[in-house]
Amino acid sequence: MKTIDARGLACPRPVIMSKKAIKEEQLEELTVKVDNEIATQNLSKMGTQLGFTSDTKKISDSDYEVTLIKSEDCQCEVMTEEDSSEYIVAISADEMGRGDELFSKTLLEGFVYALREQDVLPKYVVLYNLGVKLSTLNKTTVEDLKYLEENGTEVLSCGLCLDNYNLKEELKVGTATNMYRICELLRLYKVVSPC
Repeated sequence: MKTIDARGLACPRPVIMSKKAIKEEQLEELTVKVDNEIATQNLSKMGTQLGFTSDTKKISDSDYEVTLIKSEDCQCEVMTEEDSSEYIVAISADEMGRGDELFSKTLLEGFVYALREQDVLPKYVVLYNLGVKLSTLNKTTVEDLKYLEENGTEVLSCGLCLDNYNLKEELKVGTATNMYRICELLRLYKVVSPC
């Protein structure tokens, strides 16, 4: 049985690592070590979605093991991808949700990382208003956006927004676009927006 040590890794990395291992290695059993209870719950949910049963053991106050075993008679609802589900992602801020600023920025970084790990990547990532900081100043999201771009996603940043925030010379991934094109894309495609 394979074991993944995901202790110290923030959400959603333990789930993504586990899902990737299950799919790529066609695993029927997997043990994942994590250091918080929320991660155990997220892994159990992911396991159910993939047709696995889960067993969680608390090793210590900060150590848990989640064992996932493929279930042959699972009555769960296994999630599948729609083959024709083209979509775009529109991001208008450099934070996800409202709350603590640093935490909200970390949440959005986690979203962009999770986006690159999806089975179906977006056709476009459209950045406007403060969202343009993701393609310019934020090193973490720049790397994830480069990965998306290398795998067929077009990354577009609002040129007017880049000018407004004096970031036009800082663009590190994708190209500048205009509001007419942004409006057109938002009208033509299914839109996912975390902000």
